[in-house]
Amino acid sequence: MKFDKPAGENPIDQLKVVGRPHDRIDGPLKTTGTARYAYEWHEEAPNAAYGYIVGSAIAKGRLTALDTDAAQKAPGVLAVITASNAGALGKGDKNTARLLGGPTIEHYHQAIALVVAETFEQARAAASLVQAHYRRNKGAYSLADEKQAVNQPPEGTPDKNVGDFDGAFSSAAVKIDATYTTPDQSHMAMEPHASMAVWDGNKLTLWTSNQMIDWCRTDLAKTLKVPVENVRIISPYIGGGFGGKLFLRSDALLAALAARAVKRPVKVMLPRP
Repeated sequence: MKFDKPAGENPIDQLKVVGRPHDRIDGPLKTTGTARYAYEWHEEAPNAAYGYIVGSAIAKGRLTALDTDAAQKAPGVLAVITASNAGALGKGDKNTARLLGGPTIEHYHQAIALVVAETFEQARAAASLVQAHYRRNKGAYSLADEKQAVNQPPEGTPDKNVGDFDGAFSSAAVKIDATYTTPDQSHMAMEPHASMAVWDGNKLTLWTSNQMIDWCRTDLAKTLKVPVENVRIISPYIGGGFGGKLFLRSDALLAALAARAVKRPVKVMLPRP
């Protein structure tokens, strides 16, 4: 997408949307608590099992060993999904890192296992029994430290400079030269990332919270290595997204892998620290 020439007249210029009242169709359902989110389609997917994610304790490196024996023997556990038993997986186009890590670790808390059990509490308890061993690699984690190495804008970035800044600044009567910083921020929607998956033969139905259905569908099909027409995504309500739910996330992939492994519906929600 390039912004190197005038866009011309469009519906926004015609004021057909901006400044006019529009009904929020899902507003009454959300404000009364009757909208069903991705984790709540119990009648459509009865007898669902629960998955709980085990995340990487390092940000970059290699998973050298993963002991799941104790977790597999824990009460209520149906399966423990890892990269070694999930089958050959592809990779979608929208995410930089793989959604199920191992043996390579690409970011902190990257999913390395999913414990599936009869109840959420059983899955969470068993997940704490998984023992992971790592070999750390050196990484770059500070934008400030890396700033000096970046001296060229990304290719294709238009020149936004207007006028002579250096001349204007040097001749200004009053100068303020300061560095402003803000803390790290992350999307925190009221509805966490969550998915429920059901297989019917080789066809997958996924209830999820996602802002871009086509991106989610195509990347999930590519990752699972199944025809895209075999994947159905249902996401009628989103409890907040803000861009954080634009792409396929690990909850969706792991729910699909787990449901295929245990041959029953599985729901997965990404935990929050």
